[in-house]
Amino acid sequence: MSKILFFNPPSRKNVYLNTNVKVGAPSYPNLTLAQLAGELIKKNKVKIIDLDLDDVNIKDLFKEIKKFKPEIIASSAKTPTYLQVENIMTDIKKEFPKIKTVVGGVHITALHEEISNKKCFDIVVVGEGDRVIPEILSFTSLKKVPGIYYKTSGGKKVFTGKRELIKDLNTLSFPAWNLFDLTKYKNSRLSSRKNPVGHIETSRGCAYQCNFCSKLTFGTLFRTKNVTRVVDEIEFMLNCGFKEIHIADDSFTQNINRAKEICKEIIKRNISFPWSLINGIRVNLVDEEFFYLAKKAGCWQVGLGIESGDQRVLNKINKGIKIHQVTNAVSLAKKVGIDTFGFFIFGLSGETENSLKKTISYSKTLPLSTAKFDICIPYPGTKYFNELNSKKMIISKNWNDYICHQIEKPLFKHQNLSWNIIEKYYKKAFKEFYLRPGYLMGRLKRDLIKGDLIYDVKYFFQTKW
Repeated sequence: MSKILFFNPPSRKNVYLNTNVKVGAPSYPNLTLAQLAGELIKKNKVKIIDLDLDDVNIKDLFKEIKKFKPEIIASSAKTPTYLQVENIMTDIKKEFPKIKTVVGGVHITALHEEISNKKCFDIVVVGEGDRVIPEILSFTSLKKVPGIYYKTSGGKKVFTGKRELIKDLNTLSFPAWNLFDLTKYKNSRLSSRKNPVGHIETSRGCAYQCNFCSKLTFGTLFRTKNVTRVVDEIEFMLNCGFKEIHIADDSFTQNINRAKEICKEIIKRNISFPWSLINGIRVNLVDEEFFYLAKKAGCWQVGLGIESGDQRVLNKINKGIKIHQVTNAVSLAKKVGIDTFGFFIFGLSGETENSLKKTISYSKTLPLSTAKFDICIPYPGTKYFNELNSKKMIISKNWNDYICHQIEKPLFKHQNLSWNIIEKYYKKAFKEFYLRPGYLMGRLKRDLIKGDLIYDVKYFFQTKW
């Protein structure tokens, strides 16, 4: 039996609380770490320290390391959190040089060659890492563990080759939610009906090729948990203490019949709980029956990846949708009574000032409950990053600034637009969408029905318009 400690970096303040969308800052226990821990807890002692919580800090992490005495400390990093993970691991290595440090995640996979040179990481995981640590503990040699970089006793760096994707997601253990104090997590009323809220992953992979999205970790092959497993896991989460569930899939409705069957199984088991497709689904992969079943099964909100109101830009980024499909999807969701959360992105490939104007104008024609406007960030591992990087148009590689709500620091040179223009329309979009008399009256009517008026008034005055 080994001791493994995971930590979640303190990213919420940087990514959300210091931006104009702080009122919607999410608060979830980390699904990735819960899943990794779930593969270990039956045979090992495992702890998770969440540095994203307000009452937990670096000192608490080091106190727990001294008390728990883990053999392995591990974390996962996205681009905006990578430097925090690196700094924390560097400090850990200085004070506890004998502890083996392991890092993985989408940013690590994208820049694995570079990151594998960092002295603070003993093992760098490339790709899906669910079973890497169990294999590290089980195998007699690290050479037998695929998908990792490690250093020999002589300091030589070794890569063990590409790791295959997990073929059957049903074989994954349930996430170890018991390692979190769920009472400490609270989402705003903008994104939840009840707290605490938990993420569930029912599938991995997306067959589409949007140029701003990375497919390096989960790939393009759509792999799923079966309907029974999904609803069993939902019941498990509710028994753990979650009051609401958000589906974290990249493409939940890619097999729309399966999505409908999940809804039917929830209805059949008579499970009553609010849930949301907050991560967004594709507008070309929905129909009225799906929305009807989702609503009946408890879905109250659906995110929709709209991105742009200009068909030319949608074609340029390989989105694979048509403007009329966006209009249809929003209308169908509204018809059955599901709140809609539209995602829009500024600064995409091929964007012009005219296309920015089109996006804002189009957003105002849609009966959306909420609209979220972001600046497109060319994250490492995406085709957009590779394109800009090859043309030396990436201005900054300070990963702390790779936040889609951050507008003060230019990150890249756009082929058609200055950063000032992108920033101008980003700010303009929020004001024009939300401060319309028609939207405000519609929102007031909704709030009176759903009891959200006090919340929305508070959020309005907390927002940097």
